[in-house]
Amino acid sequence: MAAPSAGAAGEARGKLPAVTPQQIRDLIDGGIAPEGTGPDGKDTSDCSESANGSSQMDALSLESASKEAYFSRVETFTPLKWAGKPHELSPLVCAKYGWTNVECDMLKCSSCQAFLCVSLQLTFDFNKYKERCLELKKALCTAHEKFCFWPDSPCPDRFSMLLVDEPRALLQDFLDRFQSLCQLELQLPSLRPEDVKNMSLTEEKISLLLQLIGEELEHKTEGEKPPVKFATEILPVHIPACILALCGWTCSAASGFVHLSVITCSRCMRKVGLWGFHQLESAGPELDSCSPSITPPAPTERFLLMPVSPRRMLTRSQDTLPPGSEQDTSLRSFFDPSTQHRDWCPWVSAVEGGETLEDTTTQTEKEPVKAEPGWQVVLNTLLATRKCDRVPETEPVSLSVKSCKVFRIFRQWESMNSS
Repeated sequence: MAAPSAGAAGEARGKLPAVTPQQIRDLIDGGIAPEGTGPDGKDTSDCSESANGSSQMDALSLESASKEAYFSRVETFTPLKWAGKPHELSPLVCAKYGWTNVECDMLKCSSCQAFLCVSLQLTFDFNKYKERCLELKKALCTAHEKFCFWPDSPCPDRFSMLLVDEPRALLQDFLDRFQSLCQLELQLPSLRPEDVKNMSLTEEKISLLLQLIGEELEHKTEGEKPPVKFATEILPVHIPACILALCGWTCSAASGFVHLSVITCSRCMRKVGLWGFHQLESAGPELDSCSPSITPPAPTERFLLMPVSPRRMLTRSQDTLPPGSEQDTSLRSFFDPSTQHRDWCPWVSAVEGGETLEDTTTQTEKEPVKAEPGWQVVLNTLLATRKCDRVPETEPVSLSVKSCKVFRIFRQWESMNSS
């Protein structure tokens, strides 16, 4: 009986071979592609690493291409922590290479977390001072950690520059700032005629800018409700909004100032609270109280009839504080749209280039273009753009009407301030 059972067992083993754990592992491994190989068996580990490196570089390039992140770094530079620096070490230059201002004369990279001390010691040797400035300017690139991307991928120069070489983009930015400022309505600052004259902003130039704004808004909103009600009846609001927009100011959208009237420079990121300056809604009555013999001008009457914005209703009660308090109107000053910028801001620093209103093609000898404040170059470019794009025959009627309104408002400002 033992022999048959042994033979049966041997036959069974021949038909059903034993499966060892190793065979099972081999079978499973055969259906799984080894790590680092592709469908055709080729090694793809290098490609994988390359892909990861590429995606990482894409993310880093997005950071250096972010205009919002760039100006967030510029905003970390304050007059207390960053004073007495030349323009080649301005916050616009430092932020271009990823630096933020953390302490007095101390920079920190937003990526590799490296630190850079940018102190300038007092010296009477001008050559040593220039050498130190040049050394620090080079350090903006070399002071990063070894594998930091900022030295090789800085932010583009156009972030900090005024786009005088791109007239259409320049005009669009100007329109955006103007429409933003118009939202402040009577909270806009009342500009002093002397300051406007010192900037060589004539009534004719302002009239041309207002005409340009009106034409552009009409073209962009054909068949739609215009975002800004552009009518001659509210020129007292449009004139200061136009001048402020020309000088780079825009309405601040910061969440911390949601109930206050704050404007911001689009380049140096300076924020200015308008409650410390004479505003449109109070300019007429205050100036008229100083000279009761003068009848209130037409713009003042319009101001009283115009609706008050909700944010102004929240702060109006502060206007009646007793003398000597923070909101005492006697302590307010007039807002100067050019001097309120920081000295390194491109809106007020010297800029070469930009077209002038005069026709230079008739000049036999081309004189070198002198350096002018940035806002002046922008003005020249905007006026030259309008001169080239518009047909002269279509201008005189509407321009003359708006010009008369502008001239009248300027004369009223002068009479009120002269008294």
